[in-house]
Amino acid sequence: MDSGLENPSDHLVVGGGLAGGLIALALADVGRGRGVVLVDQDRALGGNHTWSFHDSDLDASQHQLVAALVTQRWPRQLVRFPGRERTIDTGYATISSANFARVVTDRLQAAGARLLLGRKVSSVEESRVQLDDGTVIHSDRVIDARGPQPGPTGSQTGYQKFLGLELELATDGPWTVPIVMDATVPQIDGYRFIYVLPFSPRRVLVEDTMYSGNPALDLADVERRVLAYVERCGATVSRVLRSESGVLPLPIRKSPSQARDQRHFPLAVGYRAGFFHPVTGYSLPIAARVALAIAKADTPGETVTAVRAISESLRGQRRFERLLNRLMFNAMAPDARWTALDRFYRLPDATINRFYGSRNTRWDRMRVLLGRPPRGICWRGLFSKHREKS
Repeated sequence: MDSGLENPSDHLVVGGGLAGGLIALALADVGRGRGVVLVDQDRALGGNHTWSFHDSDLDASQHQLVAALVTQRWPRQLVRFPGRERTIDTGYATISSANFARVVTDRLQAAGARLLLGRKVSSVEESRVQLDDGTVIHSDRVIDARGPQPGPTGSQTGYQKFLGLELELATDGPWTVPIVMDATVPQIDGYRFIYVLPFSPRRVLVEDTMYSGNPALDLADVERRVLAYVERCGATVSRVLRSESGVLPLPIRKSPSQARDQRHFPLAVGYRAGFFHPVTGYSLPIAARVALAIAKADTPGETVTAVRAISESLRGQRRFERLLNRLMFNAMAPDARWTALDRFYRLPDATINRFYGSRNTRWDRMRVLLGRPPRGICWRGLFSKHREKS
């Protein structure tokens, strides 16, 4: 057994991505770092990701938790659809995995937490975790933040697929604020849009994203599309600094794992527990909320109760958001899905902000669902168990 692991930890966090890292950070911030053990299979926290959020997604305490992690902030954001462009005067911020790893690692080490990086887990149980080298770690609070579990495919799931390239430009690019959706591009493999984060005049992240009925992602083809988009915008690429890609399952109906009512440890958090926005895939707002709730809980029982309360509070929101996914993936032809987003981005800023923050009111839901339906919708498909694959 490794030295220093004989004594049980207060909090044993398995997984050093966004959800697990924020939990450990929140515990360190309230003076409980010495009781934390954080295990991750990679040698650096955070993996290879870019996490973004709208200023309106977080409350004051959540902003304080992530403040040191933020890589870049902008005062506004843009969306583009055929024939129109809209500016949304809501601040936008992003966190790079490199900055996340540096800040969280430094904070945890200073707080006396134990980081076990580059260590693979063989089993996670109610009060202990076993590593693949036989090391066993005990804890009263085992928190499973290892990411999404493989789930059902087919009619139960849509997919958000993306490839992002962080680029160094030879000359100043045309972007000064984020473009969270540029849907003026050809519609390929479902609803497709380009996402742009300008970090400086000559450094930018450009991501090609598709809302598709299948998980296939041809990285080479999508990379060519990203580079062609940059060229059409009048920018010249000097070199590719970094790439990131992913295929995120977006639930159309509640999965068995999401239906599980957690009443004991190990306690699932993050994507594993369905703590993400089913439509957008955004996970940072709820990850921050869960982290602060765990840091405030004094006993294991209070920890379970706090996380269950958050899950319960999101139940109605999640039903509404899964309904929107059924409308997109089951009731709309792939090449017409963009019209639903075009219609959504004609709503008031406050409604859009509450949607991203999973704080939709009844009036918001009515505004989203009622009125003239988007082009290409087939209501019969909403109730079908099968759909055409994109």
